[in-house]
Amino acid sequence: MLDKETKRHIYASLLQQSPPGEFNAVFDDLRTMNNDMTLLNEQCETTLVEYNHENFLPVAHAEIQNTLLTKYNLVSNENDQYVYIEPKSNKLFSYDHVQRSVQEVFPNNHAIDSALDEWRAALQKHLNSYVYEHYQKNGIGCVFIYEGNAIICIGSHKYQRRNCYNGRWCSQWTIAPFSTKRTTHAVNGRINVLTHYYEDGNVQMSSAKNFTLNVAYPTDMDAAAKEILKQITEAESSYLVNMQEKFSTFSDQTFKALRRPLPVTRTKMDWSKVHSYRMIKDAAYAPQY
Repeated sequence: MLDKETKRHIYASLLQQSPPGEFNAVFDDLRTMNNDMTLLNEQCETTLVEYNHENFLPVAHAEIQNTLLTKYNLVSNENDQYVYIEPKSNKLFSYDHVQRSVQEVFPNNHAIDSALDEWRAALQKHLNSYVYEHYQKNGIGCVFIYEGNAIICIGSHKYQRRNCYNGRWCSQWTIAPFSTKRTTHAVNGRINVLTHYYEDGNVQMSSAKNFTLNVAYPTDMDAAAKEILKQITEAESSYLVNMQEKFSTFSDQTFKALRRPLPVTRTKMDWSKVHSYRMIKDAAYAPQY
């Protein structure tokens, strides 16, 4: 008999591995496999918040600009009410993770570091151009201030349930504050890609990589932001090209090697006509000893 903590660990592990856009489907499967719904519901709420943060869940609402749910823009979570900041419009909003909806939007009365916010706005300006050009309708790019640094978060989600595939791209970049001194700063980033294809099979592709870009900040803030986005563009584009080359190798070599060779007859077995095959008849009417 499993104790509660072991069950919590199992529930959390399975839910956190849910493919993009399929958290509810995994939860429904777990619901049919256990008899402790209270514990499952409790763990679901906790894990769902972590899952949405890790997957940069997109949020759209009429009173704010499109944004992402991340730990970097979480302002508070008192009494199970999760409040986030949308810095482009400088507003706060509360979000219900279970209902997947914005509950309330209100002004941001928190003090803002003007120098950091000016740096954030400069980065956001060039990030908008990059996301529009490279991600088009499926991408959202946000710059958040977190622990004294600017954090670029890019999320691109595509759900095609009718075509049996879902996928998402998450990338984040940590950027030091702007300085008028011409110095080189390390821009640390991480890209994480996950796709799920489930027509006539069940295949998931997960790919992740960490980056460190050494960027020499120009003395002009706008020029520095432009240079950072230029190097991020090059890094992400190179990563994408590398993935495409690997997919080509998989298709031409790896997957072919996994295919089962044809039997000696060099023909496939038609299981709908299996009763007519001679070897089946011979086996059925073989003498009994």
